[in-house]
Amino acid sequence: MKRVLILLIGFLMINIACQDEFVEPDNDATTVTKSAKYEKVKTFQVKGHVDAIPNADLPLVSCTPPEYEVALPGSGWVSGHKSIFGDFVQEKSFFNRDLCEFSLTAEGPVIYSHANVEITRANGDKIFVDSHSWVNAATGVISGYNVIKNGTGRFEGAYGESDIVNGTVDPDTGIASWDEDGYLTLVLK
Repeated sequence: MKRVLILLIGFLMINIACQDEFVEPDNDATTVTKSAKYEKVKTFQVKGHVDAIPNADLPLVSCTPPEYEVALPGSGWVSGHKSIFGDFVQEKSFFNRDLCEFSLTAEGPVIYSHANVEITRANGDKIFVDSHSWVNAATGVISGYNVIKNGTGRFEGAYGESDIVNGTVDPDTGIASWDEDGYLTLVLK
């Protein structure tokens, strides 16, 4: 009888441990149901180089305040390479600028812009990014950061952030180039 009781207790423990659904409190001490299949994540360092190539055939985005009459290309293509992402397919990778603000600072005239970016890899996987950049209009130096907010395929559920470093704008072509350094967290399935 003792063996049967131990066997039943062992079977019950294994059955509970193998259940897919479990309850775990989050930071707010509330109860959330999660699936064990989707809880594995891994964070990677991301380094790379990016070029933003303006599309001169599409409309410009006017910066605020309008009295300065400053405008930037509204959209264009993105090329480059980043660790974890690989090479970008330029014809299928693009940015769409939706905000532009001009201000006079002690460092000179500065233009802030926000763009929605879609990067496509050779296998068709996509990465969606919010890009925040500041360009010193006098020197052409770019600073800022990018927030990875999701993706498709391998990058579904991905998130992360990278800093824009060594950024410059070519005054003749309007092509913006920079290096990136940051992290990417992937949801492993």
